[in-house]
Amino acid sequence: MDDGGAPPAAPRGYRPSRAQWSLAGVILAFVVGVVLFKVIKGFGLGQSAAFYIGIPTVLALILTLTANPDRLISMTLKAITILLLLAIPVAGEGFVCVIIAAPLFYAVGIIVALIVGAVRKSGRPPGARIVVLPAVALVLSLEGVVPALTLPGDSTVTATRTVSATPDQVAAALARPLRFGDVKPSGVLGLGFPQPLMDHGSGLAVGDRRVVMFAGAHHRPGFIAQHHWGEAQSVLEFQIAARTPDSVQLVPVSDDTPLATWLTWRSSDVSWRAVDAEHTEITWSLSYTRRLAPAWYFGPIEHVVTQRAAGYLLDAVDLRP
Repeated sequence: MDDGGAPPAAPRGYRPSRAQWSLAGVILAFVVGVVLFKVIKGFGLGQSAAFYIGIPTVLALILTLTANPDRLISMTLKAITILLLLAIPVAGEGFVCVIIAAPLFYAVGIIVALIVGAVRKSGRPPGARIVVLPAVALVLSLEGVVPALTLPGDSTVTATRTVSATPDQVAAALARPLRFGDVKPSGVLGLGFPQPLMDHGSGLAVGDRRVVMFAGAHHRPGFIAQHHWGEAQSVLEFQIAARTPDSVQLVPVSDDTPLATWLTWRSSDVSWRAVDAEHTEITWSLSYTRRLAPAWYFGPIEHVVTQRAAGYLLDAVDLRP
């Protein structure tokens, strides 16, 4: 019997919820991030802005375009946090590498989220505006990749200590191996940077060599990726290139430590002068070329770390009678 009613409506197709889109965005961002990580590292650009700006920009774009418009920033930051934490067991990154890179990843994520959020909330077609963000990110990502867009990286840091010793006693102490075994790195140097174990060699004559052994990374369980530094010890070797009555200059001969991926040492200069009959001022300067980009971010970080390293070297001078 005809009930005279309208025909039943066709069933609606399945549409993912916002939460499901957000989850899919996180998964996609992780997969894309791993692929970009491998590709950029494979081309030897792991120290460039392509790695430190390009990757977080792509991740943030994926996350913000799939997240709830009302929670773009919070969802983006949570997802970036998860991805950074997964970088340790999955990609073999070190704790200190993640800690240093995290603020940059978060900053890029916030900027992308704010821009995408503003475009989405405007209610107008994005048009050419949607191209601006990737274009700017591409230009910024070329530092360290294209020489013309790479800023100079040469820097020098200095640390000074006044010690209870005569200049002759200071010279004798500098001729002995540094006390790395007795003086442990602290502060920022204790966050997970390669730790010096011992200083081989002695003397302050031109041609004398000093070999510093660095510890390898800690062993990790087999079910997670091993640290990209490797567990083997590494070596940094210097040779004395110049000597005066109150100074000595050492230049690098070889460096197979993880530090060589962040900077290239140019020289290590030590000078000393008498303050009075019982005290001497020692100045230790480290000259290096920064290898990490972008310069505006890693320049200040490397300046702080190397300056602390110069102070640590002074603390390790063997002034014991």
